[in-house]
Amino acid sequence: MKRSALLFISCFAVQSAVAGVYIEMVERDIAENKTEPAQKVYIQDGNGRFVGADGNASIVKGDTMYVVDDQEKTFVVFDKATMEKLAVQINAAMEKMKEQLSKLPPEQRAQVEQMMAAQMPGLDGKEYVVEAVDTGKSDKVDSRACRVWDVKRNDVLDEQLCVVPYSALPGKENLPAVFAKFAKLFEEMAKSVPMLTGMMTSEFNTMIRVNGFPVRTRPYDDGKLGNTEQLVKVWREEALPASMFEIPAGYTQKQMGE
Repeated sequence: MKRSALLFISCFAVQSAVAGVYIEMVERDIAENKTEPAQKVYIQDGNGRFVGADGNASIVKGDTMYVVDDQEKTFVVFDKATMEKLAVQINAAMEKMKEQLSKLPPEQRAQVEQMMAAQMPGLDGKEYVVEAVDTGKSDKVDSRACRVWDVKRNDVLDEQLCVVPYSALPGKENLPAVFAKFAKLFEEMAKSVPMLTGMMTSEFNTMIRVNGFPVRTRPYDDGKLGNTEQLVKVWREEALPASMFEIPAGYTQKQMGE
């Protein structure tokens, strides 16, 4: 075999080994059939970049998460030390809130506590539990065959997922391992915040059970499917620049809470 052919194969093999995954999701109003951007996800070499509809990004690299504001050209670092500082603020705020609740009439206090528990799982000190139930149904989203699962959070029907196995999606990145790493990182950072303990682990264990990625997510509202859905519109394998997972030059660090 000629040297040029060997060189081509070597280059192709290297590119294939480092190629990442790009995922683009949209939010769709089912009744009006209108869509708007929801999130863009970039995964490569175990690192992740998550870009919201507002354009701001969260970067997960190593044992640290960075929240980047491109408009202000600033970033905030979230690591274990940051979470410990945040825990002090959260705990102080919780104590103040409990003091204020204690001054309310019993019936009103119970209503507020119930509402807060629904909005902030773990606030009542109970274990945060996520359960995925296989409905036995299948569907198609943009020609991708998917399995339908119902998800309960703390015994409340919360979402319906249509899941495609990772093996049927483009890319060689080991996404289950990457998401496991992210979950472990967040769980480690959240240890100092009791209301967050177990949350990421429970969510990730659910994703292990469904054994794939949801290409369609629909929320439940009072036991009925809602009027919106989040769809995966683009999923492709591509080589991503290393700069995708770096803080841009010239950005300044803000302290959490500024």
